[in-house]
Amino acid sequence: MKTRYEDSIIYQINSSAKYFDKLFEQFFKEINIGVTAAEHLALMVVHDKKDCCQRDLARVLLKDRANTGKLAKSLEEKGLIKIEATIKNNRAVKILTITEKGKKLAKNSMNLFEPIKEQIEKEFSKEKLNEMTKTLYEFTQLISKTLKTKI
Repeated sequence: MKTRYEDSIIYQINSSAKYFDKLFEQFFKEINIGVTAAEHLALMVVHDKKDCCQRDLARVLLKDRANTGKLAKSLEEKGLIKIEATIKNNRAVKILTITEKGKKLAKNSMNLFEPIKEQIEKEFSKEKLNEMTKTLYEFTQLISKTLKTKI
C-alpha cells in the first residue's frame, strides 16, 4: 500500500533524482572511462563554460565549493583540466580550463549516453520530455526562491 507521501510531487521528484544518480553511478562503473559520474558532469560543465571558475562549477552542480574543489583536483590529477589561481574583481578565484585530453574524453563520451537516451525516448515522446524539462525547470526556480540559504 502506498502512502500519501509516495503519491506526492516531492517524493516523485526526490526518488527520480536518486534513481538517476544510481543509474549514472552504475553506468560509469560499467563503461569504465576513468571518471565517475560526478567527475564527468563537472568535466562537461568546464568543457561548455568558458572561463569557468570553481564558484561557477559549484553553482551549476548545486554543491559547495569544497566538494567541487575535490572534483576539480581529481580531474586535474587525471590530466583532464587545469586549475589556475588568479585575481578577478579583487577576489582570488580558481579558473578551470579543459585540457586536450579532457576535450577528447568529453567528445568521445557523449555517444555513450545514446542507449539511455533511446530507452527514455521509447517511453516518452520528445514533446513530453521537453514539457517535463520545462516543468521541472519552473519547479526548480520556484523552490530556489523559497530557500533561505542560496545554493
